[in-house]
Amino acid sequence: MPGYSWKACCQYNYRDAFDWKGSKTPAKPAPAPDVYTIQEGDTLWSIAHKDGAGGVQVEDLIKANPGIDPTKLKIGQKINFGNAKEIIVQPDKKEDDESSNSGDEVVKSIQKTLNSRYNAVLIVDGFNGPKTKSALIKALQTELNKQFNKKLVVDGKWGAKTKAAIVTVEKGAKGNLTWILQAALYLEGFNPGSLDSTFGKGTESALYKFQQAKVITADKKAGKESFKQLFYAY
Repeated sequence: MPGYSWKACCQYNYRDAFDWKGSKTPAKPAPAPDVYTIQEGDTLWSIAHKDGAGGVQVEDLIKANPGIDPTKLKIGQKINFGNAKEIIVQPDKKEDDESSNSGDEVVKSIQKTLNSRYNAVLIVDGFNGPKTKSALIKALQTELNKQFNKKLVVDGKWGAKTKAAIVTVEKGAKGNLTWILQAALYLEGFNPGSLDSTFGKGTESALYKFQQAKVITADKKAGKESFKQLFYAY
């Protein structure tokens, strides 16, 4: 204002004005802990908002601690903050992300069927790995027990007892054993065509090529030796 240019504007220390009891120069919050032990009165919301846990959401803690029931927290339980921090840094992949579209669609179909039919609990990623092959052996052992009362241990491992229990699957066969054969052939790189649980020309042709490649009797019938070559390494 005219005539007052010489006078400096007043300055206020608002912490003093409001009788602030905390630090005059508050320090930066510490990083979120890797592990937090639940105390009396804690909730996931209160834990997520602990000093230094900025950015951690309740949903992050739930994802990072799948074995904990948010409605039944217990004193002394451990909450994993480390994974929660990783979840924040690495956002969820979008459905159209390139990595989510990778993987073989037929292998995905096999994994889905093993999950729904045999409770395999596989990750449906379309990649043929030892867990998928082991789940297929469990399916084979399950069907041999169910259909032929072979009394095998369903452990997903190929062994002498499983080989001895094998029954011959040939053209005209239908059902889950034929589907297992078709899936195993596909995973070994011999496409039987449709995985339709019916032993037709496509399955016969794929089996014949597989038998020739493994230098075993190429009789177009899946017996003990053919199943051994399909599963022996697992």
